[in-house]
Amino acid sequence: MTEWPLDWQGLVDEAVRRRKEEGHTQKSLAALAGVSMPTVNAFEQGDIKLRLEKVFDILSALGMVVLPSVPGSFAAFVRAARKRWADLVEPLLAAHPARQPLGHVSYAYEIGQGDIEQPLGMLRRALQSLPPTSGWSPFRVPTMDAIRPVIRDALIECWIGNPDADRVFGDAAHSDFWQVTGDLKAYLQRGYQEDGAGNLEPGTIFDLTLPVWRTAEVFVHVLNLAKALGLDPQTKLRFESRYTGLEGRELLSWAAPLRRWPIAEIHRSRTKAVTLTTSTSVAELLNDFGDVVRRTLEPLYDLFDGFDATPQFVESELAEFRKSALQTQFR
Repeated sequence: MTEWPLDWQGLVDEAVRRRKEEGHTQKSLAALAGVSMPTVNAFEQGDIKLRLEKVFDILSALGMVVLPSVPGSFAAFVRAARKRWADLVEPLLAAHPARQPLGHVSYAYEIGQGDIEQPLGMLRRALQSLPPTSGWSPFRVPTMDAIRPVIRDALIECWIGNPDADRVFGDAAHSDFWQVTGDLKAYLQRGYQEDGAGNLEPGTIFDLTLPVWRTAEVFVHVLNLAKALGLDPQTKLRFESRYTGLEGRELLSWAAPLRRWPIAEIHRSRTKAVTLTTSTSVAELLNDFGDVVRRTLEPLYDLFDGFDATPQFVESELAEFRKSALQTQFR
């Protein structure tokens, strides 16, 4: 009989090596893994008394283990959505913008805990009726036949990046892919605005302010959808965003040249990708919107040499967001 001993110290050493290589502090890794900093510290000290699920959370955040997803769960939905997008773009050339080759951001949420069910036809109409939050709103509902949302496999799906469509914009930032289920699970993926034709060196910069605006837009979308469906304010919300293609990008104030935030030194990411998660509720979004946005994004900014996304910075950007030309139901 063959034995397969687990080299626990070797596992810990590799985890520490990856954490440092990716520019994580114990604090930022704890935030990503959803555990306390003392838990990360204890793990790195070789403590074998930690609960196994906490260890798996740490290893998963470092990309060292892929945990199984319960069928019908939020995690299973997100994984299936990513696979569906990968299948759609697989025939395209490697550099095709619809493949978002330099990286992308995805946003996923679950309103309720799978206990809310909406007819898909009605839900599609509700999504179409939501007010815009910008010139290119999240979960955009186009009307062109080739890219309009369709109902397939018990969900609503939209691929604006369809290369067969006669689209106005052909860049990665306008190649959205999204899905929404009747039990209010949603997934959206798009390329970075920084990698468009207006940037002389795509893949090299990461805008300072766009994560605040785009995350705020998704949360406003959730609030507007909750209002349209008449949901209870105490309804729970799970949110997850994932940023890829981050390694080597420099943090710059690029998208708003007239509203430049001072960045005294170079802040560069040494991490390829990061997943951010938060749990909140409709009521908390209504009452503490800025705090939810800030705590969601803190681990992302921390990857850029510990850039401090202060509450003042986040609130200032949200104030500009509220004053944007396209008004929403959010105040």
